[in-house]
Amino acid sequence: MKTFAEFWTQLLLSIKSFIGDNWNELTTEAIDDAEKFLTGIKDDAQRWISLLAEGKLTSDDLLWLVKGKRDQAELLLLKEKGLAKPDLDKFFEGLIETILSTALKIII
Repeated sequence: MKTFAEFWTQLLLSIKSFIGDNWNELTTEAIDDAEKFLTGIKDDAQRWISLLAEGKLTSDDLLWLVKGKRDQAELLLLKEKGLAKPDLDKFFEGLIETILSTALKIII
């Protein structure tokens, strides 16, 4: 198993890649909002990733836990740029997918 620090570093790179590939017109705002969300859940994420690595959580459990933190994803800068709710939902779902795929690639 790799360390949480390695996971976190790769996650930030993966998030920037996801944003660059899908949100070119709002790259700066999207990165800022994603980083704020990730910083807000970092302690929980560290605990979850440890449990995932120990086999005490499944990928479905991790997905459910991260989705449960959606209320912390205020995405204020993207809202200020006028993104509609469906686009904000699409951004958040992509963010979750990136978190999960990075965890599975790095930790397991």
